[in-house]
Amino acid sequence: MNNLILSPIDKGQLINEIAEAIVFKLSNISNPSTPEEEFINIPEVMKLLGKSRTTINNWRKEGFLKEHIINSSVYFKKSEVMNAGRQRRKK
Repeated sequence: MNNLILSPIDKGQLINEIAEAIVFKLSNISNPSTPEEEFINIPEVMKLLGKSRTTINNWRKEGFLKEHIINSSVYFKKSEVMNAGRQRRKK
């Protein structure tokens, strides 16, 4: 059973191709050059921007703040919140 041939590629070449494919996939999944994005909840957004919950909810409805639902809870990317706060102040 050890000599079963499924492909015209020899065993060594097949192993190398599989290893290269795994390395390629892993490098795309976890890129160490980009830090993991921090998610914050609504009370943290309120504190960060100095705005009321009503304002935050209005901004969510307008699409100004992009929400991310995780396990039925609402979170925001901190970097997006910071950018939204700067843009809103310019208006």
